[in-house]
Amino acid sequence: MNVIITGASRGIGGELAKHYAKKGKVYAVARDEKRLKELQKENKNIIPIVCNLSNIDEVRKLKFSDIDLVICNAGISLPHAPDFTPYVEFEKLFKINFLSIHALLERIVPDMQKRKKGKIVFISSLAGVVASPTSLPYSASKRALNSYAQSLRNMLAKYNIKVINILPGFIKTDLTAKNDFYMPFLMELDEGVKRIITAIEKEKKKEYAFPKRFYYILKIFNMLPISIQDKILQKFA
Repeated sequence: MNVIITGASRGIGGELAKHYAKKGKVYAVARDEKRLKELQKENKNIIPIVCNLSNIDEVRKLKFSDIDLVICNAGISLPHAPDFTPYVEFEKLFKINFLSIHALLERIVPDMQKRKKGKIVFISSLAGVVASPTSLPYSASKRALNSYAQSLRNMLAKYNIKVINILPGFIKTDLTAKNDFYMPFLMELDEGVKRIITAIEKEKKKEYAFPKRFYYILKIFNMLPISIQDKILQKFA
């Protein structure tokens, strides 16, 4: 089994790399070379791929073949604020959270199509379900990813390529450690990774959002009239 995992140096990506290295070869993609080499010491099946995902030209130079599973996990966020985000920061976030994914898959999907096999997993976020006014770039990138996942899943179905979109809530990682606000249903890393792995390995799973209670609250919110949604969201802004 040949696996690619982005954002694999720590957090969710690091734990997924350790798990799948027990099953086969893992190409661990991240910027932190030191941390990637530490993971490799734990399991020689982990192959470090140092890459800055905000540099799309660098991503497009990566070449892989015979990949069975791709887990697009890398992502960054900006501090929650009601301010308009400067373009440079917005662009960097979108490159890492969204554009780098297509740049990476450009080198992988054609080979999967030829072999008529493969699985692509996106680690999105419940932040893409409701467009928060204090995290405009992050919410927008995850909502774009949700749409991309659905389009790609149906495009590649005839090639027997599975596409799964996973939308976690708050999980204890370096990313959420930066947050200085209350995070409902905050989940331990081990539990979050366990749920993600279970979803990935279910053959017919197409989308998985968790925790369910949080997801249903957000879905109900989206059923409200836009005028009411706006009034509530503007209070947060």
